[in-house]
Amino acid sequence: MTLRLRNLTVGYRRQPVFSHLSLPDIPPGSLVAVAGPNAVGKSTLLRAIAGLLPLQGDILLDGQALAALPPASRRQCIGYLPQLLPQPVPLVAYETVMSACRAVGGVGDLRPLEQAIEQVFDDLGIRSLALRRLSAMSGGQRQMVGLAQVLVRQPQLLLLDEPTSALDLHWQLNVLNVVRAATRRQGTIALLASHDLNLALRFCDQLLVLAPGGHAVLGPPAEVLTPALLSRTYGIEGRIEQCSLGYPIVLADRPSACRP
Repeated sequence: MTLRLRNLTVGYRRQPVFSHLSLPDIPPGSLVAVAGPNAVGKSTLLRAIAGLLPLQGDILLDGQALAALPPASRRQCIGYLPQLLPQPVPLVAYETVMSACRAVGGVGDLRPLEQAIEQVFDDLGIRSLALRRLSAMSGGQRQMVGLAQVLVRQPQLLLLDEPTSALDLHWQLNVLNVVRAATRRQGTIALLASHDLNLALRFCDQLLVLAPGGHAVLGPPAEVLTPALLSRTYGIEGRIEQCSLGYPIVLADRPSACRP
């Protein structure tokens, strides 16, 4: 299953964010970080792939044009997690995950679904939240429940918009481990928007950096992230070095004279 994006033009009110954007094919089992400065189009790209924004061009998943799929089929093969946290409703977490699966459709025998929900709660380490109301949870806890709603369906394509933004360091590492394991085990593809370049370097197979003006570069994180790219895209002087455990890390030294 390969994801192919060709000649994408998408934007708001006739103001394109991307014009004729094409990327190298993304192979199955890939966890791809989508990075770039504020307002460069990370969320726009994910929303467009999810079918929530009009676009021109082609998005092909395993050779099938997503635009040609019926809405119900598209919802089943794509799991989209927006930045907006699940609302603090009085439903318990288990009920909200079950309801999300039913809303997508295709739920027959409930026993496999119940087992899948319990497994995802265990994988994410949130079994203790299963019977707690969302209205009694913190923002980070609700974000974890929202991620469970997406993961439990095992979609072919995961689109996660800053899924660690409300989480502390422990839960950030846990989420990235779970998502990476799921993509490799199921042979799916995950696009994960994030501002944390060091998490991308450590966990992701590829890095998609979006730059002002609709430019983009995709490739292995250690190859894509260079001092020149940091300067050109983020307007900083920085370095990529290795920590004592051998992981590459980005060190931002100072802002550049000119902001891109």
